[in-house]
Amino acid sequence: MAKSKGYELIPRRVPMRQRSSFYKQILTDFLASGETSVEIAGTGRKPATLVQGLRKVIESEGLENVKVVQRTQDVYLIKT
Repeated sequence: MAKSKGYELIPRRVPMRQRSSFYKQILTDFLASGETSVEIAGTGRKPATLVQGLRKVIESEGLENVKVVQRTQDVYLIKT
């Protein structure tokens, strides 16, 4: 196509969506760790955002034996 307009349109199929979940990775690592409870630190996310994301993954994955808890500004994962 012509580039004279300052842009170019390239005919191409849209690639398949590749999903990766930050929160799912945290839960996977926690379950693989063998620990009964851990504090999650160093994510750069607000505690409320972290809790919400983790709870959503716990619910969607049907993880009934994992619980996320917030105490003040700290977020924990617990195996129940």
